[in-house]
Amino acid sequence: MQKHYLNNLKVLDLSQGIAGPFCAKLLADLGADVIKVEPPTGDVSRQYGPFPGEEPDPECSASFFYFNTSKRGLVLDLDSADGRDALARLVTEYDIVIAGESEETLRGQGLAYTDFCQWNPKVILTTISGFGSFGPHSEYLSSHLVACAMGGWSQLCGLPEGEPLQTGGATSETLAGAYAAVATSLAAFARNTHGGGEHVDVSVQEAVLAAASFPTMTYEYHDRVRDRYSSVGGGAVACYMVPTREGYLGLDALTWEQWIQLCGFLGRDDIAANPRFEGTSWNNPDGRLEEIREAFREAVRDRTAMELFHEAQAARVPFGLVPGMAELYALPPHLERGFFQTITHPVAGDVTIPGIPFHSSARDEQVCLGRPPLLGEHSEEILGALPARPSTAGVAPTLETPRPLPLSGVKVVDLSMFFAGPSCTQIFADAGADVIKIESVQRIDGWRSSGVPSGMTAPAWECSPHFNWINRNKRGITLNLTDSRGVELVKRLVQDADVVIENYTPRVMEKFGLGFDTLREIKQDLIMISMPGFGSNVSWRDYLAFGMSTEQMSGMAHLTGYEGGEPLFTGTTGGDLYSGVMGAHVLMAALHERRTTGKGQYIDLSQVEACTLYVGDAMTGFAMTGIDPGRRGNRHLLFASQGIYPCRDKRWIGISCRTEEDWQRLAGMIDPELAERFATTTSRQSAELDGIVAAWTEGYEASTLMVELQSAGIAAGVVQNGPDLLRDPQLQARGSLLLQDRPGVGEKHYPGQPYRFRNAETPPNRRAPLLGEHSIEVLTGEAGVSDDEIGQLIIDDVTGMDPVAAR
Repeated sequence: MQKHYLNNLKVLDLSQGIAGPFCAKLLADLGADVIKVEPPTGDVSRQYGPFPGEEPDPECSASFFYFNTSKRGLVLDLDSADGRDALARLVTEYDIVIAGESEETLRGQGLAYTDFCQWNPKVILTTISGFGSFGPHSEYLSSHLVACAMGGWSQLCGLPEGEPLQTGGATSETLAGAYAAVATSLAAFARNTHGGGEHVDVSVQEAVLAAASFPTMTYEYHDRVRDRYSSVGGGAVACYMVPTREGYLGLDALTWEQWIQLCGFLGRDDIAANPRFEGTSWNNPDGRLEEIREAFREAVRDRTAMELFHEAQAARVPFGLVPGMAELYALPPHLERGFFQTITHPVAGDVTIPGIPFHSSARDEQVCLGRPPLLGEHSEEILGALPARPSTAGVAPTLETPRPLPLSGVKVVDLSMFFAGPSCTQIFADAGADVIKIESVQRIDGWRSSGVPSGMTAPAWECSPHFNWINRNKRGITLNLTDSRGVELVKRLVQDADVVIENYTPRVMEKFGLGFDTLREIKQDLIMISMPGFGSNVSWRDYLAFGMSTEQMSGMAHLTGYEGGEPLFTGTTGGDLYSGVMGAHVLMAALHERRTTGKGQYIDLSQVEACTLYVGDAMTGFAMTGIDPGRRGNRHLLFASQGIYPCRDKRWIGISCRTEEDWQRLAGMIDPELAERFATTTSRQSAELDGIVAAWTEGYEASTLMVELQSAGIAAGVVQNGPDLLRDPQLQARGSLLLQDRPGVGEKHYPGQPYRFRNAETPPNRRAPLLGEHSIEVLTGEAGVSDDEIGQLIIDDVTGMDPVAAR
């Protein structure tokens, strides 16, 4: 096994399905020693498929294959005395445990956190469940579809004339798994300091809430309840995906300037200049959006998506592609960076899957993934090496005061803007790191102009819900990096920094005189991460990308939409948050490695590669079977009946029958004869049954029916909008939405991180910085600028800023 990054971490993966195994996979792929513990029947994902042959083979399930790379495999019957004894001995040796249930469910199985602590007081237990441990909904059953409904995605995904949709792929669960990997890595990093264990608790619903964000913030900032209209995406006016002669093309414009460029590139300057279209917005859609769509369709219908994409990028218009599975495997940046890895499996043969989304100066070659284990493949090897169970049990520590946050004492210089980079540094700031965000008045963070409401008393650049959310707990300063004095001050800040992060297009940092080679001379063990759209070492290195386009380029948009329909935007914040969380995972791995080697490194992370990992199971299925899953609406390969259905109170409810027993119970509630009439999974994936279920749900209020279904053991959830989320009892019980009071804006709620540390201090809850708010504090403190010099060295005069220019 190749040694790198997390090779000091020893992990037991007790979870099944997607979220927990993806968390453990991310740790294993970067070097952790992960043992996959399965019951005698195997992980449930061994039944998910798809399978390369006509008959299902649990050793060849594409879902299991992708989510369990780089692990060793062990079979234990945890319902038996021998299985429990083996688990206890394993926990003394492998002191990180990943579980796919709430802490209450584990406790009912005799596996509470305190039980694990008896076996190993230093244990880190990570629990990942649909709604998180503790709270009125903690034992509610979930699925990807139910998480989309309850977390705010389905409210925004779909078309007004159709039902709300789940997003394509199992992205609620893969996102929760990525968050869990970061949180587990944070807990392990903290344990190296204080020596104690931790319970990390992760909620899939809260992960969805974090990536939705718009429903609650639109409601509080704009007094509007947004509805689904995800045939357009967020931008200056709107983003579109339109068919060309060959392939779909993403027409993306994040800023007003890019919108002008987009219209001009398509030969439709008249649209941008026409007063009739003034005020048109994806955030408040009307028929004018469809007029624009038709004009754009006409403009591109005789060209190919690829040729238009390259021409637009050359003109600095950030178009995107909407590749299917085959096209994803052929994308030039992926091939140039060696993103895909071919793994030889003793049953499935050679399978090519997405690999590692970054390159590092710390190694000459990419990290190599290991294959997934056969069922119980390493049982004898692992159990034979275990010591006897200790005669005396350990004692779980009783904490009189919470421990410091995991990244207390870590300093980050944050040169990133908009969303992907700042979402990465938000995770660090919430974990106790000192994050110094650097902007300039000449070019403020563009996120400050996003979603700004009218009627605020503060300057417009202080009123963006999106900036104010993603930059909490950071200190903000302003420096002009085109001025040598500003560059010199950044170098002073780097002298005692641990991490530098930026998401400019490549070569910008070098032009500033702030490339990694320069900064490494100042701080030998510095870790620096760049987050360009496609990577810094490819032919597309200078191409623009942001959340909407990375969502398109990763395959997420290709998988999202109604059966037989065109690709749709997910209605979420796009690919930015996905790549930001993955960036935090990679940075934590680098910090772990530095603790062992004392060396820093430069990390070149591709945002598109990072986003592609979240739908890697679909790509693996294509690699193994040649079948592109495409758009399935609300269906699932195995879960049936499943869908989102109307209710009497004009609301919608998501229902997932995850097992045959679930279907039998649902049929019994509707009409017992249905169980025999729709006896197979295939027969239940039909419009006829959807109509029957919809007619039944229309007799109920959504919230009442959710409780009845959950009480019957069926996963169900109301499609929640902004006001629903703000008063959701589970989110309230877990403190999932943070209240902050901002000058000129007032009190608003913002999504927190979807995980909790049981033994750590409560994370800070400081509002996002005003522009340049901490300039004097930081420069006279960290940068060592004297009081006499400060007037000359603060290059940006915030108070004299032109408000029009700031927009």
